[in-house]
Amino acid sequence: MAWYQGRCRITVTAVEGDRPQRAVVTVRGSRRTIVVPGTAGESQIVDEDSWDLAVEHRIDGEWHPNIRAVQSRWQESGGVTSQLVRSKDRDRPGDRRDRTLVLRLERLERDIPAARPTEVLEDRPTVRTTAGGLGRTAGGPGRVSTTASGPDAPAPAPAPVRTTTSGSTTTSGGTTLTSSGF
Repeated sequence: MAWYQGRCRITVTAVEGDRPQRAVVTVRGSRRTIVVPGTAGESQIVDEDSWDLAVEHRIDGEWHPNIRAVQSRWQESGGVTSQLVRSKDRDRPGDRRDRTLVLRLERLERDIPAARPTEVLEDRPTVRTTAGGLGRTAGGPGRVSTTASGPDAPAPAPAPVRTTTSGSTTTSGGTTLTSSGF
């Protein structure tokens, strides 16, 4: 499960799995969850201080975590800072791609209005969100797709970011890794 902070838009950019998929946001410090259905084009704005993102698939009526979710580095293009998350629900012989469910996360400024809540189906709870800070994540190096189904391209290295973690200030290559949330 990946940890994020602040306002982000989560958009499903590709689904190649043969099982139903979804992204689940768990708001830290509460029991609230926000579910983004695993359908290409689905989008949801998360406006919370601190939250976790998990990717799941459904087998025999029950949701299970995907075996892998790989995060690209945050990158900026056209004034939008974004990250791709590629997941895989199970390993298959000869298939080395992590594309069962692909999500694009975009950091949002406070002046962008939140989308209206989407209709909730099955066991998906309706959630009202509150304000938070700018998005941050514990991400790592990766590759970024130039289109939803296009070829992969190396992710450019982001500029160093000054961060404060547990009382110390460090400069990193654009991502902040933490072992626990605030």
